[in-house]
Amino acid sequence: MEERSIDMKDASPPVFRTMGTRPVTLLPLSLLAMLLAGAFSGALAASAPVILYPPDLTLSSQPVIPLHAVRKEGKAPIRVTVNGKPIGTMEGATVQKGEAPLVPGLNRLNIGGKTVRVYYRAGSPEGRLAIKGGKGKPPTVFRSYYLHPAVEEGCGSCHVEEGGKLKRKDQKTACYGCHDDFGKGGTPGIFLHEPVAAGECTSCHDPHFSARSKLQKSGKGCMECHDAPSGKGIVHAPVRAGQCAGCHDPHAGVAPKQLVRNGNSLCTKCHENFHGVHRSAVVRSTMTKLPPDVPRDGNDLSCLACHLPHQSANARLLVKSAPELCHGCHPVRFKRSNYAP
Repeated sequence: MEERSIDMKDASPPVFRTMGTRPVTLLPLSLLAMLLAGAFSGALAASAPVILYPPDLTLSSQPVIPLHAVRKEGKAPIRVTVNGKPIGTMEGATVQKGEAPLVPGLNRLNIGGKTVRVYYRAGSPEGRLAIKGGKGKPPTVFRSYYLHPAVEEGCGSCHVEEGGKLKRKDQKTACYGCHDDFGKGGTPGIFLHEPVAAGECTSCHDPHFSARSKLQKSGKGCMECHDAPSGKGIVHAPVRAGQCAGCHDPHAGVAPKQLVRNGNSLCTKCHENFHGVHRSAVVRSTMTKLPPDVPRDGNDLSCLACHLPHQSANARLLVKSAPELCHGCHPVRFKRSNYAP
């Protein structure tokens, strides 16, 4: 609505008339119109729906886009227009859904008084599209989104409606109604991620839609809860790339800390080509090809005995620099001639 200002010095003074023994104030028409307009806009805002999908600046590869909204007050159908052309109303009571046809390029949807911009590009790959702005203006970025199937099927799998309002079901019960219960039956050897054990799935997942597959929330990902590497020294490549799931299962792992494999097999699934000093240890699990005067107690040699998994101040992610690293297991001095001629 266009804002208008009134200079009260130019406005007509209020008129007082007497009705019986009490004066009655008659407001100027201009002021009365402003008050009525404000009340009307307030009523519209109160009844405006909550748009669940699509969000503003959505990139679509399909010519028809689904619409989902919740009306907090009233049950009147939500009217929809596309580029100013009425296309009908959404169906439902508190929860309403529908669909809107799109034309190639930019589409302006008006859903119950709220504007949503959708860019339709047939066959566009999932991702983002940046439209250059005018002089000195930043580009407008459109993104594609993954919609939770439960939203398409109806909100009833996650919510209950009481008195015209939506209430959330117990999160663990709602999510495990469709998804696997990773802790069910106390399966031995399964190490659950804390949020999974507590049924706090929305700590990592958006319940409605996301720009990421598996409905991961946008943001820092694992680093929302876990400490990010400081950036100093050497950072393990998967950590630097944010590929935590390469080693950790986000739900439940076969080893502590939700690791996807046990022991050295976790490291060797990526590190297949070994330096000569590793081959015996990695293949046979014990050091057997060392000079005779180096103590060998038969213990297994773990990659983590020498390397840190996330980052280190030393080259090759070593726990310590040589020779301190070697002396941690081999405190006895031995002849250098046994290592090199």
